[in-house]
Amino acid sequence: MALSNRDDDGLTHWVLILAFIVAGFFLVVTRDSARLRVSTPSTLDNINSPAIAVLSKPVRSLENLIFGFRDRARAFEENKALRAELQQLRESQALYDVMRMKVSRYEQILAVNTKTDLPLKKIGARAVSESDGPFVRSMLLNVGREQGVMIGNPVMSADGLIGHIINIGKTSSRVLLLGDLNSRISVMARDHESRAILAGDNLPQPKLSFVAEGAPWAAGDVVITSGDDGMLPRGLFIGEVVRGERGELRVQLGSDSQALDWVWVSPFVPITLTEDDLELDPPATTTEPG
Repeated sequence: MALSNRDDDGLTHWVLILAFIVAGFFLVVTRDSARLRVSTPSTLDNINSPAIAVLSKPVRSLENLIFGFRDRARAFEENKALRAELQQLRESQALYDVMRMKVSRYEQILAVNTKTDLPLKKIGARAVSESDGPFVRSMLLNVGREQGVMIGNPVMSADGLIGHIINIGKTSSRVLLLGDLNSRISVMARDHESRAILAGDNLPQPKLSFVAEGAPWAAGDVVITSGDDGMLPRGLFIGEVVRGERGELRVQLGSDSQALDWVWVSPFVPITLTEDDLELDPPATTTEPG
């Protein structure tokens, strides 16, 4: 009986030893497998990178080719639109040339006198204030008869009409400003073409006089020359309508926005009667039968 117990103890001892050996074997194998799994992706990446680079070149070339075709197609469409626009501009230019020739021809046929229009020619002048002259508001210019200035010519600044020539010398001239008491010019509203007389009264803002009853004058209206008096051309900018202290209509002159230094004279020829115009046929007289 005692011998049987010793045999069992020996067998158990060898079983335990075998179990430890097997456990150690599996432990070593598991560690090697983990190391292999860690090192395998790095190795595969090193192998696949050159291959992927080589294979991606055709794909990238194809993408660039597709984008190039798209850019060319877009450029073609834009070029087509520009050609159509150019064709329209050429047609408009041709139409303009035809209309210009027609207008020129009509002027010749109708003997239209275009000399009353404001000429494109401008005579630059240096303006200085006149403190001891015969007028309260006037200026002197350093241009005169030699430069082609005439009495009645409008004098402009960059901000609008300032007055007209009233006296002229060889190399100088005098300008009567719009605010002077002696200044009277025919004006109109740019939007609704109501007429009035811009009368100076030696105040900074001249007054609108002889306003027709019911005329829609209002503050903010743009005032220009009407040309009705034949002394000034139509369309010269003057200023805007404002209300005076007593509610009267006055004009804030555009030329008062800055100090007057350099101005220009427009050699406009006023509409006047000539001696030939005055030589009219006498009215016919009738005699009653006796």
